[in-house]
Amino acid sequence: MSSLARALGVLACLLSAACSGESDGARESANTAAPESSSAWFVDATAESGVDFVHDAGLTPEKHLPETMGAGGALFDMDGDGDLDLYLLQGGPMPGAGPEPGTFVAPAGPLPTNRLYSNDGRGRFTDVTAHSGAAAHSGYAMGVAVGDLNGDGHLDLLVTNLGPDVLLLGDGRGSFRDATRESGIDDARWTTAAACFDAEGDGDLDLYVTGYVLVDFAHPIWCGERKPGWRSACHPDAYPPLQDRLWLNRGDGTFVDATQSHGVADSWGKGLGVQVCDPDDDGDLDLYVANDSTENRMWLNDGHGHFEDATLLSGTGVDGRGLTEAGMGQASGDIDGDLDIDLFVTNFDDESNTLYLNHGGALFEDRTLQAGLEAPSRMPVGFGTVLEDFDLDGDLDLAVTNGHIIDNIQLYHDGKTHAQRSQLFENDGTGRLRELRDGAGALGATPFVGRGLYAGDLDGDGDQDLVLTVCCGAARIFRNVRGSGRSFTLRGLPERTRVELLGSKGRRIAREVGPQPSYFGSCGPEVLASLGGEELVEVLVRVPYSEPVSVRLDAPLSAGVCTFARAGATWSAQTTTRR
Repeated sequence: MSSLARALGVLACLLSAACSGESDGARESANTAAPESSSAWFVDATAESGVDFVHDAGLTPEKHLPETMGAGGALFDMDGDGDLDLYLLQGGPMPGAGPEPGTFVAPAGPLPTNRLYSNDGRGRFTDVTAHSGAAAHSGYAMGVAVGDLNGDGHLDLLVTNLGPDVLLLGDGRGSFRDATRESGIDDARWTTAAACFDAEGDGDLDLYVTGYVLVDFAHPIWCGERKPGWRSACHPDAYPPLQDRLWLNRGDGTFVDATQSHGVADSWGKGLGVQVCDPDDDGDLDLYVANDSTENRMWLNDGHGHFEDATLLSGTGVDGRGLTEAGMGQASGDIDGDLDIDLFVTNFDDESNTLYLNHGGALFEDRTLQAGLEAPSRMPVGFGTVLEDFDLDGDLDLAVTNGHIIDNIQLYHDGKTHAQRSQLFENDGTGRLRELRDGAGALGATPFVGRGLYAGDLDGDGDQDLVLTVCCGAARIFRNVRGSGRSFTLRGLPERTRVELLGSKGRRIAREVGPQPSYFGSCGPEVLASLGGEELVEVLVRVPYSEPVSVRLDAPLSAGVCTFARAGATWSAQTTTRR
């Protein structure tokens, strides 16, 4: 079938088809999922973890929109010891208006900093911010992207801010230096999400950064009724959009702005998320941008770093009714088990979150209703989200954290709340997802003003745990107690590699080497997968800009770590059994 015919088929389907932290007393968001009796999948391990971070939104009587948005975080191995450390972003007092419209200056006086926590490998963290150098940054932070940006073998950080973005180069031992000025990155606007990826196939990491909206702190807009206690944060429709930016790496960790020259100049979309993926399966890296109340954008790569707007034909710009939504968090993965990559986006209340199933060739269809996700996501405001095999049965489950942006929403809408419960959905293996109210355990027990949600194996036991960030509240650590341990951790593969895992009885699943962005951040990069009880016998490895390579294991692996190494065009895998 031609691409045009497939596109017309999908189009026909589409046509037919401010904060106060957490609140234990907040009313539960309405949804239609039936209660279930499965045991809890997550327990709250915050106290024992040692993570004591509390986000400061810098609340003001003017209720500026930035107060409602943050903040992000990242799970990454800062010191090369094999476990996931944690970087959490801080807000603080509102910046002042800068000399140019939409630019900002830091307020006077001491400011709170971002915080860096070192993992002992068992999920217990120590605050090492004081020894982290420039990682103790004090801008009003939004999001963070992780990658080796200068090619020295150590992970670096790009932090987006309400104000100048910051590039922090790591030394591989947990200390960072501010290399923003020498990098050539110069952006003092309100930026939000960011991604590190190899746009050109030249072996170094480039950057895509989403611009959000133009706010004027000197002349704040009044939204809501003009009576005491009723002023509210404004909807993003009240502000003009900002352009996204593509920064190409010169190969040495310095960057040039290629937004105009490489096809993404028309990116004025109020971006809150960017997903690096290969939905057309042509071996290069494409971009999917979640925009807030304007159409999302699908940017397809020509293999040389030039992008084409494929939003209309892809079917991913709007929902199945043809309506724009307030896109925020993102996740990608093979939800329905057909070995291609699907997309999931969280949205505002009264919209529902949206699941786009890939029919191949980057042609998608909104299948939210059919998947069972429409009704449970109509009332909450979705932010961070992850697709992971939490119960290790071989398919991808879904977790979403929720929280309204309007802290007095109950004055305007009976039944809506600021703090909202997070949600967990179990996949039946075919892409239908059932909400687990009781099964979510501590993850869904307490309402939060949730923002970021990041998955990673924090304690090294072979299943995916969660970090949740709260706007103007304490971060939370949720330990997975559902995973059986019969999982495979894949290491040593370049980020954005597509893998297919073949089981001893013929089961085949597709996964992506991370990190996934969720909302304003970075999940753990490793693939942690299960074949539902089958042993792993072979892995098909597709590194971006390279031909697929089949790697046969010397012996079937029932559970453990599979570490890959490459010599020229040849890949090998060393396995270690997990006890």
